[in-house]
Amino acid sequence: MNMMLAIASMLNATARDWQVPEHLIPPPPQPIPSAQGGSVKRHQRAAAKRRQRRRARQLKHF
Repeated sequence: MNMMLAIASMLNATARDWQVPEHLIPPPPQPIPSAQGGSVKRHQRAAAKRRQRRRARQLKHF
C-alpha cells in the first residue's frame, strides 16, 4: 500500500510540474473577416450551381 501511495504522490508532483498556468496559454486565433462576407451555405450553393452548369455544357444539355 505504501508503494502505491508513493507512486501516486510522484505522479501528482509530475503532473503539477507539467501544468501550464492559465494566463500563459494564448487565446485561439480569431477568424479573419472576409472582404465579401456572406454565408458559407450561399457560397456552397452557388458553387454547386456552377458545377451543374459546367457539367451540362460539357454534356451538351443546354
